[in-house]
Amino acid sequence: MIESDDWGAIRTPSKSALDRMRARGFVSADSIYSKDALERSDDLERLYEVLASVKGSDGRPAVLTANTIVANPDFAAISESGFERYLYEWTTATCCRYSASETVPDLWNQGIAEGLYRPQFHGREHLHHRRWLVQLRAGEEATRFCFSMGSTSSGRGDYSFMEALDWDSESEVHQQGEELVDGLEIFHQIFGYRSKSFIAPCYTWDPSLSSILARHGIEWLQGVRVQRVPNVEPGGYNVIPHFFGETNEEGQRFNVRNVHFEPVMAPNTDIVDRALSQVAIAFRFQRPAVINTHRVNYIGAIDPRNADFGLSRLKALLEGIVRKWPDVRFISTDELPNHLS
Repeated sequence: MIESDDWGAIRTPSKSALDRMRARGFVSADSIYSKDALERSDDLERLYEVLASVKGSDGRPAVLTANTIVANPDFAAISESGFERYLYEWTTATCCRYSASETVPDLWNQGIAEGLYRPQFHGREHLHHRRWLVQLRAGEEATRFCFSMGSTSSGRGDYSFMEALDWDSESEVHQQGEELVDGLEIFHQIFGYRSKSFIAPCYTWDPSLSSILARHGIEWLQGVRVQRVPNVEPGGYNVIPHFFGETNEEGQRFNVRNVHFEPVMAPNTDIVDRALSQVAIAFRFQRPAVINTHRVNYIGAIDPRNADFGLSRLKALLEGIVRKWPDVRFISTDELPNHLS
């Protein structure tokens, strides 16, 4: 399984916006905002070429589980409200505002039909919009300037409000549940089917949300080895470890990622060899190899060389997998129950 997060989310809208934010010292060279952007049609077409070029023992191509954000801030409407109200637009609407992305929804459908691209639910937004609005209303310089560029970056080198399901007060959890239900319905409207799995932004969510997700069809919880649980201490988290196949009180199961593959974030390491070693460990223990990767590795809107490098490393990884394990099969996360005894 190749589980890839952040598809559909707005990050940095353009190279010119990045240059202006950098000129003010608001985006560092190692920030995700210096590389990531809404996917373009060209990005998806090139990704599909790589996935289609490698097939498993069943003749099916490699498939990417594209964990998708279904809504982005409506910057114009928020500004008109004087930063008093958070308003959003569907990701399909966001795509339509960018000429290079306007056919992305059609390409999503094409990728689904061809078995290359399988969206699953990553959240309504990848944004803690309550914290964001507090900073905007306060007139915080970096956040306001990045907002004027159409970016959700805080400009301070931190997570930039990405922890959508973090909280400052437990009273927020009820509203988060309502937003997840809203997002799941938007997902259904966009893709025509209901997501069976969910991955929380930044692996951070309150366990009480699991029951809401379960009631709306979420059977599998994607994640890494630990879940970060917000607590009352500012910036503090409790940590809950998870293992593959673990079942919670709602009957949901955990799919824990065990292969790390973020080539553009570690360009000077032999990321392919390391990932192959992790695949080998997973197979040795008779576990599926679950690859953790993010959209930023395959996006060329800010810098085409970024996509060139990430896609070349993905192709090398997939070719290495089928060469070393010729009986391998590629599946999407929502197919996982069909392959468990």
